Amino acid sequence: MTTQLLDSIPLRAVAGYYPGGMVAEWPLVGRAEEINWVSESTTPTNLGVVVVGPAGVGKTRLVAEILARGRASGRDCRWFVATRSAQSVPLGVFAAIAETSAIDPLRRIRDVVATLTKTTSTQPVLLGIDDAHLLDEQSALVLNQIVRHQRASVLITVRSGDTSPDAIRGLWKDHLLDRLDLQPLSEEETTELVTRVLGGQVESSAAAALWRYTRGNVLHLRHLVDGERSAGRLALRSGVWVWVGRPQVSAPLAELIEASIARQPAPVLGVVDMLSVADPLEVDVLASLTDPGAVESAVQAGLISLDTATIPPVARLIHPLLGEARRAHTVPSRLQTLRGKVATALEICCTDTGLVQCVRRAVLVCDSDLAPDAQLCRDAAVAALKLADPVTAERLARRAVEAGGGRSARLLHAGTLTHCARLDEALAVNMALRQSGCSERDRVFLILNRVGILTGKPDLSTASRELAGVETAAAACGLRRPFDALMGWVASFNNPTFAVEAATAALNSPGWFSEFFELFALAALVRANMVLGRYGEMSAAADRGYALAQESVNAVTFYFNIGIHHLDGYHRGGYLDDAAQLTERLHQAPGDFPIAFGYRAVSAAMMALACGDLPTACARSREALAIAVPRDSAWVPRTAHLILATATAMSGDARAATALLNDFQPRGVESEGTLLIQTHALACAWASAAAGVTSHAITLATEAATIAHVQHRPTYEVTARQTATQFGDRSHADRLTELTTLVQGPRVTAAARHASALRDNDPDGLCEAASKYEAFGDRIAAADAAAQAADLFRRNGYRGAALTATATARRLAAQTGADTPALRANSTPSPLTGRQREVIALVAAGLTNRQIADRLVMSVRTVEGHLFRASQKTGINTREGLAAALDPTRD
Repeated sequence: MTTQLLDSIPLRAVAGYYPGGMVAEWPLVGRAEEINWVSESTTPTNLGVVVVGPAGVGKTRLVAEILARGRASGRDCRWFVATRSAQSVPLGVFAAIAETSAIDPLRRIRDVVATLTKTTSTQPVLLGIDDAHLLDEQSALVLNQIVRHQRASVLITVRSGDTSPDAIRGLWKDHLLDRLDLQPLSEEETTELVTRVLGGQVESSAAAALWRYTRGNVLHLRHLVDGERSAGRLALRSGVWVWVGRPQVSAPLAELIEASIARQPAPVLGVVDMLSVADPLEVDVLASLTDPGAVESAVQAGLISLDTATIPPVARLIHPLLGEARRAHTVPSRLQTLRGKVATALEICCTDTGLVQCVRRAVLVCDSDLAPDAQLCRDAAVAALKLADPVTAERLARRAVEAGGGRSARLLHAGTLTHCARLDEALAVNMALRQSGCSERDRVFLILNRVGILTGKPDLSTASRELAGVETAAAACGLRRPFDALMGWVASFNNPTFAVEAATAALNSPGWFSEFFELFALAALVRANMVLGRYGEMSAAADRGYALAQESVNAVTFYFNIGIHHLDGYHRGGYLDDAAQLTERLHQAPGDFPIAFGYRAVSAAMMALACGDLPTACARSREALAIAVPRDSAWVPRTAHLILATATAMSGDARAATALLNDFQPRGVESEGTLLIQTHALACAWASAAAGVTSHAITLATEAATIAHVQHRPTYEVTARQTATQFGDRSHADRLTELTTLVQGPRVTAAARHASALRDNDPDGLCEAASKYEAFGDRIAAADAAAQAADLFRRNGYRGAALTATATARRLAAQTGADTPALRANSTPSPLTGRQREVIALVAAGLTNRQIADRLVMSVRTVEGHLFRASQKTGINTREGLAAALDPTRD
């Protein structure tokens, strides 16, 4: 059928029409401005619009939406689709209404114009023509006459790059119709569209990759998403959609892409095929492998582009999916031959011996019909590590081992496995190397490498035992500095003072050393000084580590490893502006692989939590959890898990936070260090606070502070005591004041002022503390201090000051999404005491009086007394009624 009349098609179907007969379920995203502009240009007093753009960009969808709106307003709308098959038939697109016995072509044209523009409405017809570049000459003349004589408003689509009939082209050249060049969706719009289609959050790197492959082409995006979802590569994990692996072009998408280039001559397709296995490729190399004239023809056809800004100039495929589709339709043996030809040509023609060229040639050789060379693969693996591509490095190192690279290749392979966080495999290679017969020095060296791997699991207890067993041997065989570096790194998890001593000795002592161990020593200094609150020393070590890692084969692991602990220190010290800059720096750091995505997500979650952006903290921590798989480093998913639980609790959702914490099993200080242990303790405290059991929350936070004090971790102590003060504990002023002399940064000063003002019932001091918190960016702490100030002002009869402080607390709460005990108490004044509300909260949680007494360390009679007095104050006489009316989690 060559025509479609809107009057005979259901409105829902037309509004969702896509080429090829598909009825779209996808929403229209990112086109609000275009819809408004086209709507204004197709009002009854306007002639219309021509929408120009490449295939699949959404021209038809946009026009169908305008037509549907026009019909909904009572206007007669008609819709036709031009096709290539009807192009050879005069008036082919209007065949259904061109049934006339008139032989005179002009008479037939007048009859069709009359039929198309006839209407019973007071408004002129709105006429839509899809793919007008495919109209035959007479149909084009019909449309031209309708526009020139203002018989209807016209809305047509034309594919850019295709030749249109003169009568159509004249419509916008003569300014009879406005022209809209429809652009593909931006990356942000593509992400929004996919998020709405999938009905859930899309992991950031997956969203970026979907845009990178489709360049915002909605039709390609739809096929790609449908195909990858059906194949299970686009999947839902931890409530987030993630994309695993390279796309495999589905049959419909491949047919669509192949159809767009099917009419190209074989030499041009040969150029595309060559670039499909090596994109980009130097223009001189491409010309030596193909017909030079075909290269120019491929450029003119819009299949490839030439980038002359680079030295030497390179050729690139215009669209990434073009290469994917061509490879999918080429037999593997031919792809191997093509890669071999390119690899050989690169070796002969290309003088560039840089890192990228080395990796490119090695990868091509490994995937070709050529025999891989062990030295080439080994050199390329090292280059890939320096380029922050551990996945490619591991593959090349493995091929170097297979090609007979020997012990050095196996050691390199163990390192690449470590950088890929495939730690058990790395440990197995390490063990095999030790068992294969080696010198004492090599044995100690391998054990030190094993210790480094174990800290990534993390398994600190085993790492410590391994170090203790080789201390004497390390000193005897000239490996004392590497030993001290690893000792400092392990100690930084639990003994920061000793860690600083060991790491400093490693960096300053004489003897053999390498950048690998130097980076461990610098990471130890960053982490240990962070725990000790020496943020100046922390940043100095971090900057030195970044500079060293930048050019190192260990860049992948250490750039993020140092960066995360540096970032944590900025958060704990209250240097949130610096933290924001570092977060962006980590986001821009090289690395296009899952572990890097995980580190970026968790760093963004840390930053969001620190400044009180709870929705973002939840979203990015879910991303980190979704990216993580069992072989990944344990630190990323476990930290993300606790950030999610903490942010959820700060939002006031006690049930969800408790469920998250029930799924988290602490491994103990000996296994993973104090950071996660304290983070877990404070997450539990916030969950208790969200449930309304504030006294228990204070107990947990105070216990964490006491442990940090005893173990000399002042940074952790500040965080814990500030948290307890936010919950209303008045006992931390003296110690926080002492800590201002031990710990650097604005946080400890703000926390000390907060605690002192709370202890002294000083509402003005609490307002000052709130200002200090807000000044460095901790909006939730600022909101809590302001809410506590409002409560004190209210009690003292200063109504105006109470209203001002309340307004500050509410403003900050609205910015953050926080729902804390202080904010709840300020927003919902209650006749009940805090203890009575706690008892009722536990009743709502389903606890018996005996269980409540045990939890709050009081007698059953005291519990009964609290419930009795609460009933008297509220007039609610049942446990169920009190729970339903006053459950703090339902406020």
